[in-house]
Amino acid sequence: MGDLSAHFSRHEFACKCGCGYDAVDPRLVEVLEFARSAVGEPLRITSGCRCEAHNRAVGGVENSAHTRGKAADISCVDARTRHRLVQALLEAGAFGVGVAKSFVHADIDVRLPRPALWGY
Repeated sequence: MGDLSAHFSRHEFACKCGCGYDAVDPRLVEVLEFARSAVGEPLRITSGCRCEAHNRAVGGVENSAHTRGKAADISCVDARTRHRLVQALLEAGAFGVGVAKSFVHADIDVRLPRPALWGY
């Protein structure tokens, strides 16, 4: 049981550099909770909130949705689960969904023309 929702805790979204930045947007948690229920499997957040310094260090884009707590990358190694996850995120109202070989990016960033689906 999580402290943000039934399946997610704040620590899962904390910046990986250890600075403590963990201001995840509640709407993102709602989208991920819906997706988790639809997929029927745990979702592992590999990158959630990022401070500006960590975002630069990992090659994130300037003013990334991660730096505002509006994005998460979710570990996803098999194609079947990845497909179900992408479908669930779009149904849940994610504005941006990026698909890579080992993860899926989900965001609720409304600054760009959306919804958008892209590959890495």
